[in-house]
Amino acid sequence: MSASKQIRAAGIAVAIAVVIVLGLVASAPPASAQSASDLSAFAGRWQMNAAKTKMGRFGPNGKNISRGPTFTWVFTPQGPGLRMDVYYEYPQPAPTRSMTMIADGKQRPCEGKAPCLTTGGNPKEQFYAYYMIESRMVARLFYDKGQIVEYCTYAVSQDGKTFTSISWSPETPEYQNIQVFDKQP
Repeated sequence: MSASKQIRAAGIAVAIAVVIVLGLVASAPPASAQSASDLSAFAGRWQMNAAKTKMGRFGPNGKNISRGPTFTWVFTPQGPGLRMDVYYEYPQPAPTRSMTMIADGKQRPCEGKAPCLTTGGNPKEQFYAYYMIESRMVARLFYDKGQIVEYCTYAVSQDGKTFTSISWSPETPEYQNIQVFDKQP
């Protein structure tokens, strides 16, 4: 099986697992405050590894987003969770967009005037929620106008050096954005 087909098959398996886990999470009692706030594995600055990243969420013929070599996510401890700042080019004076990452399953509105979603839209109609899967993995749901429009997983490797984000649309889970980031000093 080609590497592309292996990645697609793995993405589909992850999509199915996340949907099952989110169903279990939604029916389970709320997690303790400690488990919802233990996001320390994600803290720090993560720069995209362009060689390992595959942007294909919109399929082989879709208009897939390209990322520059300095595309960076910064997770900073803030209150009970993390502040996530996204920089399309790092460094730049201010983040391109920001979100609060608290893995308690509660929907939160977009922050600021920019949309949460890279596909645009009205930020006043967008919400997101994070769910703790385990200490090095969370799932994120994006809502637009009350409907789920994106599933996403975040995972940090056991050695803490690699962060991977896999996102897909509910309608086409076979196509994903697989973004791989390296931990920065």
